Amino acid sequence: MMSKTITSKAVSWALFASASAAVTMPVLAADDGSDLERIEVTGSRIKRTDMETASPVSVISAKDLAAGSYTSVADVLSQSTFSAGAPTGSSTNNGGEGVSRVNLRGMGEARTLVLVNGRRMVNSGSGADASVDLSSIPVAMIERIEVLKDGASAVYGSDAVAGVINIITKKDFEGLQMDASYGGTKEGDANTAEISMLMGGSFDRGNIVIGASYLDRGLAKQSERDWSSCVRKKNAEGACGSGSAVIPGGLVSFGGKDYEFDQGSQQWVEATSRYNYVPFQYLYTPQKRASLFGSGHYELTDDTQLFTEFFHTKRMSSQQLAPSPVSGVEITVNDPSTPFDGQKVEYARRMTDAGPRGYEQTVDTTRFVLGAQGSLDIHNGLDWDLSYTWGRNDSVSKVHNLQNTRKLAETTNPDICGENGVPCGNWLVPEGQLSQDLLDYVNYTDTSTGGNEMNVVAGNISGDLFELPAGMLGFAAGAEYRRESGWFQPDAVTVAGDSAQSQQDPTSGSYDTTQVYAEFAVPLLSDVFLAKDLSVEAAIRYFDYSTFGNDSTWKLGLTWRLNDDLMLRGVRSTAFRAPTVSELYGGNVGSFDYLDDPCSGYGSKDPSTTLYQKCNAEIGDTTYEFDNQIENTWLSDKELKPEQADTLTLGAVWSPSFINGFSATLDYYEIKVTDAIVRIDGQQYLDRCYAGETAACDLLELSRSSLSNKINHMVRPLTNVGEQKSKGVDLNMRYAFDALGLGWTVTWDTSYLDSFKQDGREYAGTISGDNGAYAKWKHNASLKLSGDKWDASWRVRFIDGMKDLELQSFKTDAVFYHDVSASYHFNDKATVTLGVDNLFDQDPEFVPHYSNANTVPEVYDVLGTYAYAKLSWRI
Repeated sequence: MMSKTITSKAVSWALFASASAAVTMPVLAADDGSDLERIEVTGSRIKRTDMETASPVSVISAKDLAAGSYTSVADVLSQSTFSAGAPTGSSTNNGGEGVSRVNLRGMGEARTLVLVNGRRMVNSGSGADASVDLSSIPVAMIERIEVLKDGASAVYGSDAVAGVINIITKKDFEGLQMDASYGGTKEGDANTAEISMLMGGSFDRGNIVIGASYLDRGLAKQSERDWSSCVRKKNAEGACGSGSAVIPGGLVSFGGKDYEFDQGSQQWVEATSRYNYVPFQYLYTPQKRASLFGSGHYELTDDTQLFTEFFHTKRMSSQQLAPSPVSGVEITVNDPSTPFDGQKVEYARRMTDAGPRGYEQTVDTTRFVLGAQGSLDIHNGLDWDLSYTWGRNDSVSKVHNLQNTRKLAETTNPDICGENGVPCGNWLVPEGQLSQDLLDYVNYTDTSTGGNEMNVVAGNISGDLFELPAGMLGFAAGAEYRRESGWFQPDAVTVAGDSAQSQQDPTSGSYDTTQVYAEFAVPLLSDVFLAKDLSVEAAIRYFDYSTFGNDSTWKLGLTWRLNDDLMLRGVRSTAFRAPTVSELYGGNVGSFDYLDDPCSGYGSKDPSTTLYQKCNAEIGDTTYEFDNQIENTWLSDKELKPEQADTLTLGAVWSPSFINGFSATLDYYEIKVTDAIVRIDGQQYLDRCYAGETAACDLLELSRSSLSNKINHMVRPLTNVGEQKSKGVDLNMRYAFDALGLGWTVTWDTSYLDSFKQDGREYAGTISGDNGAYAKWKHNASLKLSGDKWDASWRVRFIDGMKDLELQSFKTDAVFYHDVSASYHFNDKATVTLGVDNLFDQDPEFVPHYSNANTVPEVYDVLGTYAYAKLSWRI
């Protein structure tokens, strides 16, 4: 039996959501002064009788999820006004690996803490991951999602820098519920089906809930969209270019120039061709996902309850990229018909002969919780809980149709080929004419394995300490021990550096931490002039890590209810993020990053500049145009320290008594992260290097190929010298009323990003493929109508126009998305929902510095009009 308060006061308004639409939480107190059960609100461990705290919390209900086309938690959060950057999701084809993540405030996916029922979720993905894969959490088991838009490290520990996502699961369910949905685009692709079952029952002293779900998400290709019918390469005009410099038929770098074979003249000529990779790329990635989940509780005594939670998700996902670009391979030419006969050259070829690269992942994620909770009949009653949380995910990833570059070079070496099964062959042949012997010898399927594991033992106690003149002083305190480990084992060919994809080393490591915290809610004034209630919230956490030592964080908040209509609130806090396993122990990782070589076309620059002189010394007197994809080596660092953050929120909550059903919140926020763990900005350091800054060159360890003059080696290490600063305003309004025999609900959520700086560079109002979008303004507005047996909604999403981060003369237009849905309730048992997303088929904006498909797919809707139907049946 959970303890209850001695007295409770009326609450006439509550917080509302902000993602798909703002929704008000149920009123939790009545005017008759009857006792109410305390609840725990995200952002605080102190149980209370209302939802109002010093920190802003938004709530997304299961009803909101059911009304939309969402198939994961990330889907709804990525459409929220407070999401920025480029959160990984279903439209992330290159490097997405099938995961779905959240990026609050655009501060990075690792700076948002994800909880399930107030307890940590294991990091998940392909192995040694830094954040949670939200697709591993079944939507069917969710009761609501609480989003804390404030730092909360003093309450929850590491990672709660930009905010906290707390997923609350369904409990005390009775009966059987079946849900099914199906949807697809007007182009006939991205067809997605999902079915779920939930059943539960109560017995004498408890309840058990179990469920299962299955999702089959279809694919969409870039080639099926008119706006992505060609590959647009950025330039001053933002014109449509022709793709990659690595072409079928081969590219030979010799004497500082690139050559290709011209079919017309049958001669090797200076290369001008480009390769259009669009037809092969996925625009929306397919996935199959099966989940089994359950929860239960048993009243051991009147004051003690045992509880458990469990879920397991198997994800099978895939992506597709154009045929592999084999590049930088030094071969010896043995072909008298070429001008390179007998010469060592640098060779590159788009391996269309082998077919497109197919990526696939099979990931198993399991989470289990066992605990006890209860109340102690001490003073006014104390609530306590003890729990053990275990989480693990295991992944097997494969890449098909890759090439072993060592074997490729062997086939041209006269001292090796022809012996021990090594074929001899000529690679300087047109597309489609490579011999099958060569392809069989060099092609391989790359297989890697990885995973993460988390063990947490935690205990908490909370309640009222004693009564002050203004009310009861509440407190919470607790301790936690957590151990996290991660690992990733690349294929042996990749580890050896012999793969067409970048070299990568294995990752393996772990750390543990012990933490204690205390939190207090102190009432200062009650029912006095200009202070119906005035209270302070304070928290402090001490933590000790095996990797870097100990430190502490704190929080201080104030809530000032001037009257029944208006409350002011504010929070000042510190937060931190501990370096992850991959950041500490990650093996060196190769990456083909989109960077501009400063020496590309340098001949048009002023000869007196440092850039001209340095490039001229390195590559000679040429105006060579280099491709903008450069291979980097990403480095980790065992000596990394935790990030430190200072956060400030100031806000007001208004629920005027003279407008029944209306409520609004306005919150200003500032977040500053110092000692940020960041990978150095490769473009910034390249530009600094060629502007004459020797230290920048030394840090990059820059080198060029003697055969092609291209940059063939540079590193991008992780450092603790980064800094992020973000500030802005969130406004949320909701008005619910009855008119014309219908129920009406109007909501409006808006976020204004005043500034977002990283390492001194301003990102607010910009967009790019590497960093994503930081729109100044984002709005979500909705109108909901409800009748006796039906509900309908119309939602408008707005994303402000933004400048291209690197080409600020180019600006995208603002976009509006219109989503509609309607539900009909046949009876208490059956409901049918029909909906259309992006009703007017708004195309995504073209972005010169794009990540994929001439745009940033993680920001804009790339599918176009999408229709869906849902059926829910309960007995």
